[in-house]
Amino acid sequence: LMRRCGAILEQLSSREEEARWFSTPLAAVPASAAVVPQPLDYGTVRRRLRDGVYGDEPLAFANDVRLVFDAALANHYSEAAPPRAAAKSALLAFERCFAAAMSAPVTETAAAAAAAAAAE
Repeated sequence: LMRRCGAILEQLSSREEEARWFSTPLAAVPASAAVVPQPLDYGTVRRRLRDGVYGDEPLAFANDVRLVFDAALANHYSEAAPPRAAAKSALLAFERCFAAAMSAPVTETAAAAAAAAAAE
């Protein structure tokens, strides 16, 4: 299951228009630190996944991915602001991919599950 999580993260990272907002912690934006004290980014989640921080717990991975988007959603951006729009779109894509990957048969490859969910 954790390989599927890695495939999902790569799928999110490949969505360039959205991914550029989440390649570094949004705390680099001064106002974000007060709103989200420990913001995450794709690189940190990737490193935690690689280092085995999540163990065999895909839900721990999912919680961290959701936190990646919290800074953009928690800030007082207007609905049309690029970081907020990117966060909403990426979060929706993540939820679809994650649900599909977790419900797919174990014999299905992670890449196939993530790709099928992203195509929806």
